[in-house]
Amino acid sequence: MYRINKNINLILISLMFLGALSLTYGFFQGRMHLTESEISKVISDHITENKVKINMNTDSIHHDNSNYSENKSHHKHNIHSSHEVSQEQLDLIKYVENYFKIKFTNSEKIHAKNLEHIIHITEHALHAKSQRPWSSLLTATLLFFGASLLTIFFLALQYVAEVGWSVILKRVFMAIGSFLPYSAIFLLIIFTTSHFHLFGNHTYHWMAEGIMNPESNNYDKIIAGKEAYLNFPFFILRFLIFFLVWIFLFNKLKNLSLEEDLKGGNNYYFSSRKFSAIFIVFLGVSSSMLSWDWIMSIDTHWFSTLFGWYVTSSMFVTAMLMILFFTMHLKNNGYLEHVNTSHIHDIGKFIFGFSIFWTYLWFAQFLLIWYANIPEEVTYYMARFDDYKIPFFTAFVLNFLFPILLLVSRYSKRIPGFLTFVSVFILLGHYLDFFVMIMPGTVGSHWNIGIVEVGTFLGMGGLFTKVILNSLSKINLVPKNHPMIEESKNFHI
Repeated sequence: MYRINKNINLILISLMFLGALSLTYGFFQGRMHLTESEISKVISDHITENKVKINMNTDSIHHDNSNYSENKSHHKHNIHSSHEVSQEQLDLIKYVENYFKIKFTNSEKIHAKNLEHIIHITEHALHAKSQRPWSSLLTATLLFFGASLLTIFFLALQYVAEVGWSVILKRVFMAIGSFLPYSAIFLLIIFTTSHFHLFGNHTYHWMAEGIMNPESNNYDKIIAGKEAYLNFPFFILRFLIFFLVWIFLFNKLKNLSLEEDLKGGNNYYFSSRKFSAIFIVFLGVSSSMLSWDWIMSIDTHWFSTLFGWYVTSSMFVTAMLMILFFTMHLKNNGYLEHVNTSHIHDIGKFIFGFSIFWTYLWFAQFLLIWYANIPEEVTYYMARFDDYKIPFFTAFVLNFLFPILLLVSRYSKRIPGFLTFVSVFILLGHYLDFFVMIMPGTVGSHWNIGIVEVGTFLGMGGLFTKVILNSLSKINLVPKNHPMIEESKNFHI
């Protein structure tokens, strides 16, 4: 039975504390929740005190001070536009940035031609600032949730396909699956606070007040057309059904395996195979629906028929990475003595194969949308090309080029240290994949990968690892009485 090393336990607790501290810092930074009228008052007071005159009907900002220097072109940074940006405009924008502790993009500065525009981009930037910790939490939660859920899927697949090589790893699969209830708690908090707009959480635009009310100024006809599916009671009902069924079936598989250790007999194996088949069928439906609900509905106007498969493939690669990491941890600490190079090789093949499958879906989804060139579809990629080039293409490099260049050979997948090293970068690539799926629709152009994002990722990773290691410490690592256990112990390819 596994025992957690005290140093590892201390590191994991430190990471969890770091995550909590990073989120707290993010919420503190984004604590300024001001209405449009409050923002307008702050800017108007500054204009009045400094005798700045703004004509709402023109694109210029004038200053009364005749001694005001005109030679301050260095404030313009790298702004390039067919429209001239006045120095007075830049100075007012700089004041707004310093007062509200925000940063406008060059594009926003160019298009902020009057007071109304400046108020608008300020409101947007403050919204993004308060939304940042929530989006970071959602990104990290979905990454590790996906690893847990798809590991359970992989466990069920072993039963249905009557696979023998992986039996020795079955308890690793079960331990990773034990994170599922924890992810449910975090997701429920995110969804609930978003619905009630608590603590600056506005993750889902379709939850905005009046968005589906024809008499509201906030009415959106396209979103209102999806009200039968996108309404909060039905949304939460689907969420609860998904987790209740997943957790119930996972616990059945886990309990059957533990009872098999005690009593033996093939009946437990046959029962596990039956529940595994139910889990796989249910996951086939629920995995696509969760992708629509929790990720695609962030960009409510946009849709893709490939999206469910795309998200699931990313989650599956992440699951295989976690299986590798925890298997190698146990192996390196003297456990799982029967795990050999052939077992690691098979895990490596799944990582490589589904990295290529992810790439196929990544390209197929993009190609169809680009070729059709339908405005309501291409806007999804325009937002990512314009503001998220670096994480967008870095994810592609890490998730495709790394595996295809470094893991294509049989030899590379049979070197545990090398495979683990490459897998760390692939994990970072899939974090960026979820980052790019979530951030453009929540924080827009005001994204960053800083203390909040890194800290939240490490904190959630620390919690994830601690839950898995605690689970491993409570069960026998090697299944007993499984009909294929000897085949797994003597597996060689």
